[in-house]
Amino acid sequence: MAAVIDEHIPNGRRAQANLRGVPMKHYDLLREGIVVFVMVAIVAIVLAAVYGSPDYPTISAQSVAENQPIAFLKTTTGILLGNDLSAVADYGPPYTKDSSAAQHLGPIAPANWLGVTRPIHPAQDFVLGPLGRVAQINWLYAAPLKEFKAASAAQRRAWVSNYDKALDKATLSGGQVQVPPGDFGPVAPLMTAMLSLGQSGLLEGALAAEQGGSYYPYSFDFTRQLLYFANASPYMDTATHLVQQGNPQWGIVHETGKYPGAWWLAPYQFLYEIPQIADQDSADLLVVAIMTAFFALILFLPLIPLLNRLPHLLKVYRLIWWDWYRDHAGNVPRRGA
Repeated sequence: MAAVIDEHIPNGRRAQANLRGVPMKHYDLLREGIVVFVMVAIVAIVLAAVYGSPDYPTISAQSVAENQPIAFLKTTTGILLGNDLSAVADYGPPYTKDSSAAQHLGPIAPANWLGVTRPIHPAQDFVLGPLGRVAQINWLYAAPLKEFKAASAAQRRAWVSNYDKALDKATLSGGQVQVPPGDFGPVAPLMTAMLSLGQSGLLEGALAAEQGGSYYPYSFDFTRQLLYFANASPYMDTATHLVQQGNPQWGIVHETGKYPGAWWLAPYQFLYEIPQIADQDSADLLVVAIMTAFFALILFLPLIPLLNRLPHLLKVYRLIWWDWYRDHAGNVPRRGA
């Protein structure tokens, strides 16, 4: 006698045995996917047309050098002094060998496991290296650069420090930065060279070349280009203007301006809003550890005693399948019966 096969149950002896008596209905997954895709596409297009966020232009070294030349020079002198890029200089791996600066939780410091994978020497890689390339094609800058490199570290720092302080009183005249006179040594012409390099739009290319980008037709590593203004005012001021700072602007989940962005990162941003976490030197690692533990808890929830009984105790499934339980509540066997 042939077995009676439910048309909605997959053909197979085990499937028939396990699913017999379970209410089932036909479901077209492909059609459902197409319908949902079309509906979401229509909603996305309409919302984008009505509420689409503005496309804010990319902040480049050229735009900063042209629109904020004094800020550009302050950033550059700050790099030579170890100020504006202190976040990189004191970051530890993967940029520097200072393993004590790596974020850690007790003895655990993941950044130290791989060591220095992107070595960066701010003064050389961001300023002196690009200046060396400029000096190769413009002999006017070769002598000042040679004089600067030949001077002692104390003398170089004194020149740069004097120029950096003079920039606080600098003015713009005809697009040129006018700095009060002082003992700058060769720093003034070198800063003029850096400003010209930035305004020409060639600084990013010079930075890419410093990290090996010149050996490839295209460079996809923009680490140094982004780090040039990492802690400088051009990035910070723009982020503040676009409401993309961290605390208290929730910038990590914002698009430009007031528009929503990566909303799925809200749990991470929420943790950064807690002062006890945000004020820690290892805040990033702490947030990652908390979120990793949270997702691990969800992943292994069915295997954790007591917690794996929560679905049965809370009976959330009855809210989801309320219509079925309404019609078949009397046929549901009690647990353990």
